[in-house]
Amino acid sequence: MAARIGLTFSLVLIFFLVLAGCGGSGAGTAGPINGSFNNSSLTGSFAFSFTGSNQFGFLAVAGSFQANGSGTITGGTIDVNSGNGGFFNQSVTGTYNVHNNGQGTATLIASSGTFDINFVIVSTGHALIIRFDNNSTASGSIDAQSSSAFALSALTGSLVFNVSGVDVAGTGNTDASAGIFTIDGSGDVTSGVQDTNDNGAVAANVAITPTATAMSNPTSGRGTLSITAGATRNFVYYVVDSNHLKLLEVDSAPALAGDAFRQTGTAISGSFAFTVGGVSTGGPFAAGGILNTDGAGNVLNTSLEDSNNGGTIAENVALSGTYSVAGNGRGTMALNSGSINYAIYPSTGGVQALEIDATTVAAGTALQQSGGPFSNSAIQGNYGLNFTGVTTTNELDSDAQFAANGSGHLTGAADFNSGGTLTPNQSLSGNYSIAANGRGTGTLQSSLGTQNVVFYTVSNSRVLFIDVDPALVATGVMEHQ
Repeated sequence: MAARIGLTFSLVLIFFLVLAGCGGSGAGTAGPINGSFNNSSLTGSFAFSFTGSNQFGFLAVAGSFQANGSGTITGGTIDVNSGNGGFFNQSVTGTYNVHNNGQGTATLIASSGTFDINFVIVSTGHALIIRFDNNSTASGSIDAQSSSAFALSALTGSLVFNVSGVDVAGTGNTDASAGIFTIDGSGDVTSGVQDTNDNGAVAANVAITPTATAMSNPTSGRGTLSITAGATRNFVYYVVDSNHLKLLEVDSAPALAGDAFRQTGTAISGSFAFTVGGVSTGGPFAAGGILNTDGAGNVLNTSLEDSNNGGTIAENVALSGTYSVAGNGRGTMALNSGSINYAIYPSTGGVQALEIDATTVAAGTALQQSGGPFSNSAIQGNYGLNFTGVTTTNELDSDAQFAANGSGHLTGAADFNSGGTLTPNQSLSGNYSIAANGRGTGTLQSSLGTQNVVFYTVSNSRVLFIDVDPALVATGVMEHQ
């Protein structure tokens, strides 16, 4: 019998039960906004998704919208799976406003309610977002859609998925799954395999049953997908491009959300930055580190990990181990004499990872490093930032925009949603120090106080991080604008 983890709520990265607060908007205190962004920076068709919590428990939302470049959302579709029910395939309209530094706000209006979001644009095709209202909080992303991929013929082949949530909508137990399936031009799932960790009960390497017409044609960028591995799970998906789908489960049990990416092969070699998040027997859990691999199945002893396990911090812990990837694209990784075990799936979105131990449900991604050896100059220029986590009482989500000087200092503006208490446009500053292997340490100063963070440099355009404070367990990302 698997050990019971004992926590009853899940996010994609940080799984924990929180209730939304009832606070209002705080006054902004950041300095002048500068930059070249405006409403025309958000023009065209976009897919979006975010996961978090509301007063009913777990919340997962996915959809698409059309932005006219002048501040109006002219149409779209939204799907919602929450503790108060599922609301699917609803029409969306709304408005948005983009500030010069790339930060912005949007209101999405559907029959099930109004969704206010704040975002920071990091390119004309990608933004980081948080839910920003008093009823709920969440984190996610916005991605430009490629209409050339709105057909099954563009999606044919093998796709890796990584989804997380709860085993019962609302306040169920933590549940996460990763796997791979192959789809043909008729929408048939022809083969696949799945790993699941449901509150510590692990079902590893379970074959996916071939199923006719399991995937519908995404003529407008939205489709449906069924995956059967013992039980059948039903999803809606939104096409980003032929290599990337956003997934939302539409079943009441389980309720999962995440992404699917194109399979890239079976080879793993070189150095990777990674973060994972979830829950363990110690509470909410986040970890990150650097994996150095030799391409021959060994994780070298120059690898390392930092973790925040329910407020218990372990920094710069040595890692070593072994890994292998089978011909179907599924692999396993055993670290530190088998004390940490992952199912792994290489993809265009990085190596998707799911911990398959009875004491921890955690999922995340390892991304190949490039541009090393690193130094403080790796973080230089303008960036967007997002993190999601939990304090001792609330879920906490944030987006921010900042400028880094390449010498260890950053300054900018941040928005925070702490369990429904909103504080927009807060001054942000920080310091950082990056070692040659890409690991760095630093602090972020804002209205929250001082956050102690550990950075993992993927490249000069992307940096992962975790928070290492006892009162905040969080994972995040910084992306170059």
